[in-house]
Amino acid sequence: MNLLDQNPMIIEFVGDSLKVLSHSLLAVSPNEGCALLVGNSKQTICLKQENSLEIHMIWPCCNVWEPDTFTLIESPRKLNSDHEEKLSKQNRFLIDPREQLLAQHWARKHNLKILGSAHSHPKGASIPSSVDCLWSFTAGLMVIVDKMGEVRAWWMESDQNFHPKEVRILTPKVRT
Repeated sequence: MNLLDQNPMIIEFVGDSLKVLSHSLLAVSPNEGCALLVGNSKQTICLKQENSLEIHMIWPCCNVWEPDTFTLIESPRKLNSDHEEKLSKQNRFLIDPREQLLAQHWARKHNLKILGSAHSHPKGASIPSSVDCLWSFTAGLMVIVDKMGEVRAWWMESDQNFHPKEVRILTPKVRT
């Protein structure tokens, strides 16, 4: 089984990648910002083997969501009528497929992988919204930054469940 298909135990942001993520996503407020997370997966070797993901680079993307984006693609899932909301770039994002292809090509060229996506919630908490859950078709990593810059990582399951992940930040060692 591919490590990217497994629910990771730890998400590690290497170097300035977490700072770059927060700044780039919050820069487009009040709209949701979005990005791809580039890095690699590994097995940690400590008391027990655990799958972890290392994010080395942030690939900021344009939010190309438009109101009619999904008129041709209807989700088999429906939002609860209690949670219906008017969708706009302020509460929804869509990464341009061309940017996804460019990022994938660049990552492969540098022996890295697209580990997941990130987006901001400029008006809400850094937890998956009902819309985020509705459009999660495959298991994968989703990182969300709230308006205060709090970053939380989630492993999204294809059954609209999500699981919190520990976010551990690696900082470069300072030479003295």
